[in-house]
Amino acid sequence: ISIVSKLLKAEIEGEGVPTKGTPQGGILSPLLSNIVLNELDWWVSDQWETFQSNYNYKHNGSKVKALKKSKLKECYIVRYADDFKVLCRTRSQAIKMNYAIKDFLKTRLHLETSEEKSKVVNLKKNSSEFLGFSFKVKRKGKTRFGHVAQSNMTKKAKSNAHIKIKDSIKAIQKKPCNETVWHYNTVVMGIQNYYAPATEIMNNLSELASYLNKTQYNRLKDLRKEATFSHMTATLQKRYKGCKAKLYKIKNMVLVPIHAQRHKTNLCFPQDICNYTVKGRDKIHHNLKAIDKNVLAHVMKNFIPNRTIEYNDNRISKFIAQYGKCAITGIELEKHDWHCHHKNPYQHSKDDAYSNLIILHESVHRLIHLKDNEKIKTLIKILELSKKQIQKVNELRKQCENDLILN
Repeated sequence: ISIVSKLLKAEIEGEGVPTKGTPQGGILSPLLSNIVLNELDWWVSDQWETFQSNYNYKHNGSKVKALKKSKLKECYIVRYADDFKVLCRTRSQAIKMNYAIKDFLKTRLHLETSEEKSKVVNLKKNSSEFLGFSFKVKRKGKTRFGHVAQSNMTKKAKSNAHIKIKDSIKAIQKKPCNETVWHYNTVVMGIQNYYAPATEIMNNLSELASYLNKTQYNRLKDLRKEATFSHMTATLQKRYKGCKAKLYKIKNMVLVPIHAQRHKTNLCFPQDICNYTVKGRDKIHHNLKAIDKNVLAHVMKNFIPNRTIEYNDNRISKFIAQYGKCAITGIELEKHDWHCHHKNPYQHSKDDAYSNLIILHESVHRLIHLKDNEKIKTLIKILELSKKQIQKVNELRKQCENDLILN
């Protein structure tokens, strides 16, 4: 509580010490939102989805049919931090839910709502924005209900993406090297990944590209050279397979095409996946989604300037393939406690191929190269390696022409 108190009272540059609300953009704001608004989630859910009926139905479908005959309002909440949408079947239901939620927030949670942002929207006539996406319903004859959802990047999202990519182009102009081109590629791919669920993503990015290609030409025309698909790394070739855009490279690194992103269908998110329960955490690991997003973002953004493009690319691919874990110990790796090891030493092979790389905890990597027997014994005790793990270490030591560790 004392830490939370200090965070709330921390001085904001240019504004002073806040007396009301939580600082925007900090780590505390979304955390407090989740704590406070958890009650709202369950209250809305209990109106329909998790409504406890007096009769125990064998199948959920039978329960839904019965509920539709009642006077209950069919509603579903989608929330991220303090931004949420409540979806209803009819306008009358939506208006009633709007009043009910405002009343619940005021009387139960003592929260005020923004009149500008809280409104009822008919998605067949107008669009609604959420987390950088703009949604609207379009008529489509052969579909089950005759309508489908159409989604775009919002104007603000396009503007932010335009600024980010333009700044990356300027950075390349000031310092044309592999590191700045790598940063440009990560920015473009990050935007593509986030907005890929939008149905009109390719049109939105094509619109962006039409402006940014001019910027790229004006600022980089003397630095870039024409490239072909074969000049891309193996990872990029896999990602942009089938793309027929005109490609350019700077310092032998290809600039990824801005518009080359197809729509990806979003699958339903299992509601029992959760970081805060044993069952929820088990499901995360079972689905092989255990790589910490912050660690992965750090790995992808950090380009090793003195290494080849192939090494930088394959290093990321290997980290993802190993699910962010040490190949020997299985320990989940943090931002700065791991190394990428060449099985066949680079000074002999000059081989940065994917098959020649392995991701290891820094202590395990030291163990492979250590020659002092006392230090080796100490490190094995600290790491608590099994015989099978020591055998794997010995295989890597053998390739480095080091003496084998005796069990």
